[in-house]
Amino acid sequence: MFNFINTIAELQLSSSPQVSQEKPSLHPVDWVSARCVAHQMLDASLDHIQSIGDRPVWPPIPDDVRAALENEPLPEQGRSLSDVCRDVSTYVIPCASTNIHPRFFGWVISAGTLGGVLADMIAATLNTNTGGGAHSASLVERTVVEWMRQLFGFPEARTGGILVSGTSMATVIRRATARRWALANSPQLVAYALTEVHGCVAKAFALLALGSKALHLVPVDDNFRIKVDEPRMIIRSDCGKGRTLFCIIGNAGKCSVEV
Repeated sequence: MFNFINTIAELQLSSSPQVSQEKPSLHPVDWVSARCVAHQMLDASLDHIQSIGDRPVWPPIPDDVRAALENEPLPEQGRSLSDVCRDVSTYVIPCASTNIHPRFFGWVISAGTLGGVLADMIAATLNTNTGGGAHSASLVERTVVEWMRQLFGFPEARTGGILVSGTSMATVIRRATARRWALANSPQLVAYALTEVHGCVAKAFALLALGSKALHLVPVDDNFRIKVDEPRMIIRSDCGKGRTLFCIIGNAGKCSVEV
C-alpha cells in the first residue's frame, strides 16, 4: 500500500484538474500518468482481497483516520485523480468494512472476489443501460434470465425477468408485479410470510403503499419451520372477508441464524 502511495507521489500529477480550453473533455489530459494511477489502484484492490485473511476481522478505525473522514471540509475545487486515490488508499481501504474476511459471520453479505472487481470495472467502463436498444448487455441479461428459467423449471412461453442490484430491490419489484396482476380482481390484497421473514419485505409493502396490514405473518416452531395448520386458518378467514391472496413469501430458516 505504501509503495502505491509513493508511486502516486512520484508521478507529480497536477494538483488540480487539467481541462483543455479548446476541446473540453472528461478524459485525462495525461493518459500515461492516469493509466499508471489506475493500474496501481487495481493492484491495491487485489492486494487487499489477497491479504484480507491476514488482518483482524474487525479492526478499529484510528482516531486520526476518523477525524480525516468526518471533518473533511466541502471542497471548492476539483482534485487530481492521484490525490483522490492517495486518500482512498490511506483512509478508506485500510478501514473499510471487513465483510469479505473469511472469518466474518456478522451478517449476510457476499465476499469480495477477483471476479467481482473485474465485473464492476467492466460495468463502470461500459456504463450501459439495458432498458432498451440492441447491444451486448441486453443480450447478456436475456441469456442469464433464460438460464434462471431453466434452473427453476419455469414455463418457456410466459417467463421473463430483469437483473437488479440485489434482493431488496428484487423484493420491491416482485411485490409490485404481483400487486399489478391481483388488483385487476380485488382491491383488498393480502400476502403471507413467516414471522422470520427479512425486513426488506415489510419495507417493500410500505414503498408500494400496500401497508403492513396487508402482510400477514405465519408463526414457526422452535426449528423455524412453518406451522402448517396456521396458514390454512388465516387464509380461510381472509377469504371469508373478501380479501385476495396475491403473494406467498417463503424463506429458509431465520435471518439471524446460520442456515
